Amino acid sequence: MHLAILQTGGIAMKVFKFCKRNLAVIMAVIIGSAGALWTGITWDHVQETQMEIAKQVIRFHVLANSDRTADQEIKLQVKDRLLKEMGVLLEGADTLDETRECLQENLPLLQEKAEETVRLAGSSQAVTVRLTTADFPVKTYGDYTFPAGRYETLQVELGNAKGHNWWCMIYPSLCFEDALHPAMTEKGGKKLKGVLSDEAYDSILQKGELSIGFLWF
Repeated sequence: MHLAILQTGGIAMKVFKFCKRNLAVIMAVIIGSAGALWTGITWDHVQETQMEIAKQVIRFHVLANSDRTADQEIKLQVKDRLLKEMGVLLEGADTLDETRECLQENLPLLQEKAEETVRLAGSSQAVTVRLTTADFPVKTYGDYTFPAGRYETLQVELGNAKGHNWWCMIYPSLCFEDALHPAMTEKGGKKLKGVLSDEAYDSILQKGELSIGFLWF
Protein backbone atom coordinates (compact mmCIF):
# COMPACT_ATOMS: atom_id res chain seq x y z
CA MET A 1 0.00 0.00 0.00
CA HIS A 2 2.82 2.36 0.90
CA LEU A 3 4.41 1.51 -2.42
CA ALA A 4 1.20 2.39 -4.26
CA ILE A 5 0.99 5.71 -2.44
CA LEU A 6 4.60 6.47 -3.25
CA GLN A 7 4.05 5.59 -6.90
CA THR A 8 0.93 7.76 -7.06
CA GLY A 9 2.76 10.59 -5.39
CA GLY A 10 5.63 10.21 -7.80
CA ILE A 11 3.33 10.39 -10.79
CA ALA A 12 1.59 13.44 -9.37
CA MET A 13 4.95 15.13 -8.80
CA LYS A 14 6.02 14.39 -12.38
CA VAL A 15 2.75 15.82 -13.70
CA PHE A 16 3.18 18.90 -11.51
CA LYS A 17 6.75 19.45 -12.71
CA PHE A 18 5.69 18.93 -16.33
CA CYS A 19 2.86 21.45 -16.00
CA LYS A 20 5.12 23.93 -14.24
CA ARG A 21 7.77 23.56 -16.92
CA ASN A 22 5.28 23.89 -19.77
CA LEU A 23 2.80 26.28 -18.19
CA ALA A 24 3.17 28.87 -20.94
CA VAL A 25 2.58 26.28 -23.65
CA ILE A 26 -0.43 24.80 -21.86
CA MET A 27 -1.97 28.25 -21.31
CA ALA A 28 -1.35 29.14 -24.95
CA VAL A 29 -3.14 25.98 -26.09
CA ILE A 30 -6.10 26.65 -23.77
CA ILE A 31 -6.37 30.30 -24.79
CA GLY A 32 -5.93 29.44 -28.47
CA SER A 33 -8.63 26.79 -28.36
CA ALA A 34 -11.02 29.12 -26.56
CA GLY A 35 -10.20 31.90 -29.02
CA ALA A 36 -10.81 29.66 -32.02
CA LEU A 37 -14.13 28.54 -30.59
CA TRP A 38 -15.16 32.13 -29.85
CA THR A 39 -14.04 33.31 -33.29
CA GLY A 40 -16.09 30.59 -34.94
CA ILE A 41 -19.17 31.46 -32.93
CA THR A 42 -18.68 35.20 -33.56
CA TRP A 43 -18.14 34.72 -37.31
CA ASP A 44 -21.27 32.61 -37.61
CA HIS A 45 -23.21 35.31 -35.79
CA VAL A 46 -21.83 38.03 -38.08
CA GLN A 47 -22.84 36.01 -41.14
CA GLU A 48 -26.35 35.48 -39.79
CA THR A 49 -26.69 39.21 -39.09
CA GLN A 50 -25.41 40.12 -42.57
CA MET A 51 -27.88 37.75 -44.20
CA GLU A 52 -30.75 39.26 -42.22
CA ILE A 53 -29.74 42.77 -43.28
CA ALA A 54 -29.22 41.72 -46.92
CA LYS A 55 -32.77 40.38 -47.12
CA GLN A 56 -34.17 43.80 -46.23
CA VAL A 57 -32.18 46.22 -48.39
CA ILE A 58 -31.41 47.08 -52.03
CA ARG A 59 -28.21 48.96 -52.79
CA PHE A 60 -27.26 51.21 -55.71
CA HIS A 61 -23.84 50.63 -57.22
CA VAL A 62 -22.16 52.57 -60.05
CA LEU A 63 -18.85 51.20 -61.36
CA ALA A 64 -16.72 53.65 -63.34
CA ASN A 65 -14.86 52.64 -66.49
CA SER A 66 -11.51 53.58 -64.92
CA ASP A 67 -9.94 55.97 -62.43
CA ARG A 68 -9.21 58.57 -65.08
CA THR A 69 -10.70 61.95 -64.25
CA ALA A 70 -13.05 61.91 -67.26
CA ASP A 71 -14.39 58.45 -66.40
CA GLN A 72 -14.92 59.37 -62.76
CA GLU A 73 -16.82 62.47 -63.82
CA ILE A 74 -19.06 60.38 -66.10
CA LYS A 75 -19.72 58.01 -63.21
CA LEU A 76 -20.94 60.89 -61.04
CA GLN A 77 -23.08 62.30 -63.85
CA VAL A 78 -24.75 58.91 -64.39
CA LYS A 79 -25.26 58.54 -60.64
CA ASP A 80 -26.92 61.95 -60.38
CA ARG A 81 -29.17 61.30 -63.38
CA LEU A 82 -30.38 57.91 -62.14
CA LEU A 83 -30.90 59.10 -58.57
CA LYS A 84 -33.19 61.83 -59.87
CA GLU A 85 -35.09 59.35 -62.03
CA MET A 86 -35.48 56.87 -59.19
CA GLY A 87 -36.50 59.60 -56.78
CA VAL A 88 -39.61 60.05 -58.94
CA LEU A 89 -40.16 56.41 -59.92
CA LEU A 90 -39.97 55.11 -56.36
CA GLU A 91 -42.03 57.84 -54.75
CA GLY A 92 -44.94 55.47 -54.09
CA ALA A 93 -42.86 52.35 -53.39
CA ASP A 94 -43.11 51.81 -49.63
CA THR A 95 -41.94 48.21 -49.32
CA LEU A 96 -38.98 46.15 -50.45
CA ASP A 97 -41.11 44.16 -52.89
CA GLU A 98 -42.66 47.31 -54.37
CA THR A 99 -39.21 48.85 -54.78
CA ARG A 100 -37.82 45.74 -56.45
CA GLU A 101 -40.82 45.48 -58.80
CA CYS A 102 -40.58 49.15 -59.76
CA LEU A 103 -36.86 48.89 -60.49
CA GLN A 104 -37.35 45.74 -62.54
CA GLU A 105 -40.12 47.31 -64.61
CA ASN A 106 -38.09 50.45 -65.24
CA LEU A 107 -34.73 48.89 -66.08
CA PRO A 108 -35.12 49.80 -69.79
CA LEU A 109 -35.80 53.43 -68.83
CA LEU A 110 -32.85 53.57 -66.44
CA GLN A 111 -30.63 51.97 -69.09
CA GLU A 112 -31.76 54.61 -71.60
CA LYS A 113 -31.10 57.50 -69.19
CA ALA A 114 -27.66 56.17 -68.29
CA GLU A 115 -26.69 55.72 -71.95
CA GLU A 116 -27.99 59.19 -72.79
CA THR A 117 -25.89 60.70 -69.99
CA VAL A 118 -22.75 58.91 -71.19
CA ARG A 119 -23.28 60.05 -74.80
CA LEU A 120 -23.88 63.65 -73.71
CA ALA A 121 -20.54 63.46 -71.91
CA GLY A 122 -18.92 62.63 -75.25
CA SER A 123 -18.13 59.01 -74.45
CA SER A 124 -18.91 55.80 -76.33
CA GLN A 125 -18.27 53.44 -73.41
CA ALA A 126 -20.78 50.63 -72.95
CA VAL A 127 -23.46 50.86 -70.25
CA THR A 128 -25.15 47.99 -68.43
CA VAL A 129 -27.92 48.55 -65.88
CA ARG A 130 -29.25 45.50 -64.07
CA LEU A 131 -30.84 44.34 -60.84
CA THR A 132 -28.54 41.67 -59.46
CA THR A 133 -26.60 40.55 -56.39
CA ALA A 134 -23.01 41.55 -55.69
CA ASP A 135 -20.36 41.27 -53.00
CA PHE A 136 -19.65 44.40 -50.97
CA PRO A 137 -16.92 45.13 -48.42
CA VAL A 138 -17.72 46.69 -45.05
CA LYS A 139 -18.99 50.21 -45.78
CA THR A 140 -20.07 53.11 -43.59
CA TYR A 141 -22.97 55.30 -44.61
CA GLY A 142 -23.60 58.17 -42.21
CA ASP A 143 -24.31 56.59 -38.82
CA TYR A 144 -24.60 53.08 -40.24
CA THR A 145 -21.91 50.54 -41.02
CA PHE A 146 -23.05 47.64 -43.18
CA PRO A 147 -21.17 44.31 -42.89
CA ALA A 148 -19.38 42.76 -45.82
CA GLY A 149 -21.38 40.26 -47.80
CA ARG A 150 -23.65 39.71 -50.77
CA TYR A 151 -26.48 42.19 -51.34
CA GLU A 152 -29.17 42.81 -53.90
CA THR A 153 -28.22 45.88 -55.90
CA LEU A 154 -29.13 48.03 -58.86
CA GLN A 155 -25.77 47.82 -60.57
CA VAL A 156 -24.55 50.17 -63.28
CA GLU A 157 -21.40 49.12 -65.14
CA LEU A 158 -19.70 51.76 -67.26
CA GLY A 159 -17.17 50.59 -69.85
CA ASN A 160 -14.69 48.18 -68.26
CA ALA A 161 -16.12 48.86 -64.78
CA LYS A 162 -12.58 48.90 -63.31
CA GLY A 163 -12.60 52.33 -61.65
CA HIS A 164 -13.56 53.50 -58.18
CA ASN A 165 -17.20 52.86 -57.39
CA TRP A 166 -20.06 54.87 -55.94
CA TRP A 167 -22.82 53.34 -53.84
CA CYS A 168 -25.73 54.16 -51.58
CA MET A 169 -28.95 52.49 -50.45
CA ILE A 170 -32.10 52.52 -52.58
CA TYR A 171 -34.23 50.70 -50.02
CA PRO A 172 -34.66 51.93 -47.42
CA SER A 173 -34.15 55.23 -49.23
CA LEU A 174 -30.95 56.55 -47.69
CA CYS A 175 -29.74 58.54 -50.70
CA PHE A 176 -32.51 60.65 -52.24
CA GLU A 177 -32.66 63.69 -49.97
CA ASP A 178 -30.23 65.49 -52.28
CA ALA A 179 -29.06 63.63 -55.38
CA LEU A 180 -26.02 65.90 -55.72
CA HIS A 181 -24.96 65.51 -52.08
CA PRO A 182 -26.61 62.27 -50.90
CA ALA A 183 -27.37 62.05 -47.21
CA MET A 184 -29.32 59.64 -45.09
CA THR A 185 -32.97 60.60 -44.87
CA GLU A 186 -34.78 60.49 -41.55
CA LYS A 187 -37.55 58.46 -43.18
CA GLY A 188 -35.04 55.95 -44.52
CA GLY A 189 -33.38 55.57 -41.13
CA LYS A 190 -36.70 54.90 -39.42
CA LYS A 191 -37.70 52.39 -42.08
CA LEU A 192 -34.38 50.58 -41.71
CA LYS A 193 -34.97 50.24 -37.98
CA GLY A 194 -38.48 48.99 -38.66
CA VAL A 195 -37.47 46.16 -41.00
CA LEU A 196 -34.56 44.81 -38.93
CA SER A 197 -34.49 43.03 -35.59
CA ASP A 198 -33.25 45.15 -32.70
CA GLU A 199 -30.03 43.15 -32.59
CA ALA A 200 -29.31 43.55 -36.31
CA TYR A 201 -30.14 47.26 -36.22
CA ASP A 202 -27.91 47.87 -33.20
CA SER A 203 -25.07 45.99 -34.91
CA ILE A 204 -24.93 48.48 -37.80
CA LEU A 205 -25.75 51.66 -35.89
CA GLN A 206 -22.58 53.51 -34.99
CA LYS A 207 -22.31 55.89 -32.06
CA GLY A 208 -20.56 59.24 -32.37
CA GLU A 209 -19.53 61.32 -35.35
CA LEU A 210 -18.59 59.36 -38.46
CA SER A 211 -17.62 60.65 -41.85
CA ILE A 212 -19.78 59.87 -44.86
CA GLY A 213 -18.10 56.81 -46.35
CA PHE A 214 -20.25 55.90 -49.32
CA LEU A 215 -18.45 57.59 -52.19
CA TRP A 216 -15.48 55.32 -52.85
CA PHE A 217 -14.14 51.78 -52.51
